[in-house]
Amino acid sequence: MVTRPYSEQHPSTLAVAFGIDEWSVDVAPEDDDIEQAAVFPLPDALKLLGELDSATQLDPIVGYPAGAIAPGTTWLYRNRSREETRVARW
Repeated sequence: MVTRPYSEQHPSTLAVAFGIDEWSVDVAPEDDDIEQAAVFPLPDALKLLGELDSATQLDPIVGYPAGAIAPGTTWLYRNRSREETRVARW
C-alpha cells in the first residue's frame, strides 16, 4: 500500500506491505480517501512494485515481500527539491 498524504509545507509518503497466506473476500474499501485497492499473487505484486520510480517507495515496499529485509524495518528519507536522501534505516 502506498499513500501520499501530501501538503505543500510537509510532503510525505507512507508505504506499507502486508503478507497473507490466503485471501477469501473481495477488496472493497469503505473509505472515500482510498482511490484503489487490489490483492495480487506475490510474483505479480513484485513485478508491479518494481516499476515504482522512487526509493522512498521502492526500497521498503519491495524489500520485505522479496525477502531482502526483516519485518518491521523502518526507513527515514529526506526529500528536497525532488532529491531523496536516506537518513536512517532501523
